[in-house]
Amino acid sequence: EVSDISANYAAMASCTWIRKGLDIAKLPRVRLNNIQDLPGAKKKAVRVGRGPGSGRGKTCGRGHKGQGQRNKKRVRVGFEGGQTPFYLTVPKRGFKNKFQIEYEPLNLNRLQYLIDGGRIDASQPITMHTLHKAGAVGKIKHGVKLLADGADWFSHKVNIEVSKASKSAITAVEGRGGSIVTAHYNQLGLRVLLKPEAFAGRPLPRRALPNKKLMPYYLNPENRGYLAVTEAGKQRMKEAGISGAYLGPDGRVHIPGKRVTLYSDPSPPLEDCQQTGETQCGRSGPTAGSDANSEDLETPV
Repeated sequence: EVSDISANYAAMASCTWIRKGLDIAKLPRVRLNNIQDLPGAKKKAVRVGRGPGSGRGKTCGRGHKGQGQRNKKRVRVGFEGGQTPFYLTVPKRGFKNKFQIEYEPLNLNRLQYLIDGGRIDASQPITMHTLHKAGAVGKIKHGVKLLADGADWFSHKVNIEVSKASKSAITAVEGRGGSIVTAHYNQLGLRVLLKPEAFAGRPLPRRALPNKKLMPYYLNPENRGYLAVTEAGKQRMKEAGISGAYLGPDGRVHIPGKRVTLYSDPSPPLEDCQQTGETQCGRSGPTAGSDANSEDLETPV
């Protein structure tokens, strides 16, 4: 058996050595006592500094003096002999936003492939925990964003929850009868979602709300935000302690019963509400003077 394996290795190498004029068939039969490298497989190292007759004497082929003569060190990449290198003569352009949130992309064609392969069950709700277990995306650091590549041939009805989604992806998913919800998770919330076994036997931490920059996105029903003005959104708001919050025409998020909005800007004064008769002010209208300190006050939207 060992000889057969060795013969196979010799056969694979025969095409190379036949071109070099060596006939493998004339070599002795391979046995354990005569296994050796093929002729020419090992080359002797060039001996330098052994006289002028070798061709590599004295300077050993390095030439006389200079930077290449000294030891085996080579100049680093970008070194130009001491003059100002090129990359220092060109001014810097742009910057890197250290506050930028980068989501793991997930295209519809990838989702279709995983469902067809049986790695994801389309009949069950799909969360980021499902995508993580199926290997749909890489390391989830901030969340997953659903994109629309492959929307033309995406055919499954799915109920999926991701961090963000493009307008084309939302249209494609809902066009097949499915539903999509965009939900916010901070770092701790993602750990609870992706690895619930790590919190077994321990009280789960309270889910964090989006910050002031992300809150308008998740309150907008066009983005299918989980805090949008729907029955499910109102329930999530109530659980989060921001019942009745809404996105005002001024682009700020208002919370009824609180003097400030999520943008830390003061709500319209009570006098302005009484004059205009608005019901979506920071104190929920002119008749809410006695309930100004109520935290659970809701405003019809």
